[in-house]
Amino acid sequence: MKSIKIELSDRTVEMFEPTVRVLKNANLKDGEVAQAVAMIAATTNMKENEIEDMGLKDYMALQKGLNSFLEVAGVTA
Repeated sequence: MKSIKIELSDRTVEMFEPTVRVLKNANLKDGEVAQAVAMIAATTNMKENEIEDMGLKDYMALQKGLNSFLEVAGVTA
């Protein structure tokens, strides 16, 4: 499974390519942000509250990493 390393302000996080299960479970959440947080948590082995409590700059770095996987898969435009 593919993975990428993402530099955050206090550490480096490894993000794995999302699976269909990750996408399916995220779609159970209400709202795009909640879905993104769920997917980021699942692909980085972080807890959702860790992501929700981080600064916006770090969150956006993780979001960018997630989007890179989704764009290659044709999930987002």
